[in-house]
Amino acid sequence: MRVSTKGRYGLRTLVDIALHQGKGVVTLNDIAQRQDISVKYLWQVINPLKTAGLLSVTRGARGGYALARRPEDINMLDVVSTLEGPLALVECLTDEEGCDRIDTCVARSVWCEVNRTVETTLKKITLAEVLRRYANTSEISNFVI
Repeated sequence: MRVSTKGRYGLRTLVDIALHQGKGVVTLNDIAQRQDISVKYLWQVINPLKTAGLLSVTRGARGGYALARRPEDINMLDVVSTLEGPLALVECLTDEEGCDRIDTCVARSVWCEVNRTVETTLKKITLAEVLRRYANTSEISNFVI
């Protein structure tokens, strides 16, 4: 499994919004500028996060984005699965029809265990934890994720 640019930018976007929403909603243009992400690409990240209920939107001239949940209630599995799809290290974990050895395959049981471990770890890491780690860095205005 490899997290794509979309997944990485998703986390950066959520962190950026969490850090700046205290002043009101955060605009797409401000996020794009601070994170050096094109507005066009950022739309592809923002929309699934909004649809998944991780972000809320305020429309209009003073519109923008805010977290729809508390940082403690958003975990990395939410972010990854929203932007990357279901977590599956090998195809047979999501497509049981694709393999006729599914019932007897020892390797599949190993991949299931590894997959569960990754899922468990991603669930444990919340946006609040990422923000805590960020707060421990020396330069708040130029965070890198």
